[in-house]
Amino acid sequence: MPVYLTTQQWRLALAAYLALSAPVSAGMLELRNGDRIAGDFVSASEDSVVWQSESLGRLTIDKSKIYDLQTTKPLKINGVGEPCMVEGMEFEHLVYLCGDDVVPRRVPLVSLAMIIPYETYISGDSSTLNGRVNVSGTYARGNEIKDDWKISGGVEYRLVDWRHSGNFEYASYSRSKSEPDVRWGGRYVLDWFFRERWFLNSDVRYGHDETRSIDRYYNIGAGTGYQFWENNRTALAMTGGLVSVTEQYQVPENPAPDFVRKEDRIAWRLGTDFRYKLPLGVSFFHRNEYVRSFEQDRDWQLNSTTGFSSMLVSTVYSEVKLDYEVDNDPQPGTEREDIRLVVGLTYEW
Repeated sequence: MPVYLTTQQWRLALAAYLALSAPVSAGMLELRNGDRIAGDFVSASEDSVVWQSESLGRLTIDKSKIYDLQTTKPLKINGVGEPCMVEGMEFEHLVYLCGDDVVPRRVPLVSLAMIIPYETYISGDSSTLNGRVNVSGTYARGNEIKDDWKISGGVEYRLVDWRHSGNFEYASYSRSKSEPDVRWGGRYVLDWFFRERWFLNSDVRYGHDETRSIDRYYNIGAGTGYQFWENNRTALAMTGGLVSVTEQYQVPENPAPDFVRKEDRIAWRLGTDFRYKLPLGVSFFHRNEYVRSFEQDRDWQLNSTTGFSSMLVSTVYSEVKLDYEVDNDPQPGTEREDIRLVVGLTYEW
């Protein structure tokens, strides 16, 4: 009676065969100072390579110090579905063949966010989770009466080629004992890396913004992105695509004859996300997104956040950032531009 194996079982069998057919110690790591370390590859993250040395045990080595890497293990490289075999390095580029490749691929080692043994990948034990919560506020009494506060946060879950990101925000702004303007929203982003640095991007948002007289908004977008580099010190990514925007506006006390309660439009969007870690625990970050309607050239929006964070203790940071928003076609009674300087505390894990 014939026995049929599932795709997962075939992958397990392939990885087991390749791993068992290789010598116990079948790798060599050469550093830029000339040191050569016999052993084998364990894993690689954004910044470092974990190497099992024959004589020194398990080592974590910064990618910038590696001159050459040799291993006979089949590897799972970020953005590639098939097992990959490393041929070595040419300058800063890792050279490898994946699946049915005829021509070797050459990608900078520092730009590969995750490399693990293929056997680990098919076993499903290769995920990471991190997050952050930020709290900021302003309280003033005297010549000026002000009550502003904001809480925001996010989590990121990564499973090899899949990156899930969730963010939320709740803010309240009031002046001179007036009723506060409330702003809240949530966002979910899914990125799938189909190549080493290319990914498909989907984005869903839902929220409420009284500062722009919006009772509800719903955004659903899709597109592609390119991760120029990503490690613990710095990262740069760019995304672009289409987005469906639905906005339901608050009804003013005296609405104009041409007032429209709800608008639906299709727009294209372009965004960038950059961060860089400076000395002394200080980091710089800049994020922006530009959205422009296909139907009306004057209907466009720009949102950007630029700031610095500085470590206070362990995983607690102080943060100063400038939020700049432009709605080129705002609702009556609202301003075209919003500028906010925000100072707060952030907890990361």
